[in-house]
Amino acid sequence: MKKDDVINLVLPQFFPKHWLDAPDIVFTDFPSRIRIGYVLRDAGAYSYVVDADFSGIGLSLEELHAAALANLVRLPSGSITIGKVPGAAEGWISAKEDNFAAARILLPSVQREFREALGEEFFVSIPHRDWCFCWSLTQSPERQEEHAQEALEDFLKDDYNLTPDILRYSHDGFRLHREQIAT
Repeated sequence: MKKDDVINLVLPQFFPKHWLDAPDIVFTDFPSRIRIGYVLRDAGAYSYVVDADFSGIGLSLEELHAAALANLVRLPSGSITIGKVPGAAEGWISAKEDNFAAARILLPSVQREFREALGEEFFVSIPHRDWCFCWSLTQSPERQEEHAQEALEDFLKDDYNLTPDILRYSHDGFRLHREQIAT
């Protein structure tokens, strides 16, 4: 694995924390049951960067993360939709041509767009890698509960599930807001 190849091809991808029990995946911490891994795409598939490959290429984890975000920005298929509902706004990230919809919440430009629409702080659900849903803290408790239940249901039914938990975004980053039990 060559340093330039990694810099030009790496992308961030969320993965479930329990995957760390087996392989030596290179990762960055993230709240809840999620970690940020780094993948290299090749012909419709991708593989995670592992310690054995990463240790010899001369990149720091911060440089790898920065390169992954820069490459993610260049992927063409991501979009944000903002909807106005009674009480406050909500929105989601989608990507029709790749599996990096949820990971786009890591992009500063995406965070800024959600802050502008939802407020400086907002709630985030990332039940699986292809879905990221965000909503305003000012939504009614009933609507917020609906979102929490939808996150749990989506988590339980998707093969690439990440977390049923609800996160809260603020200027300090992401943190766990509500842990949900998945049975």
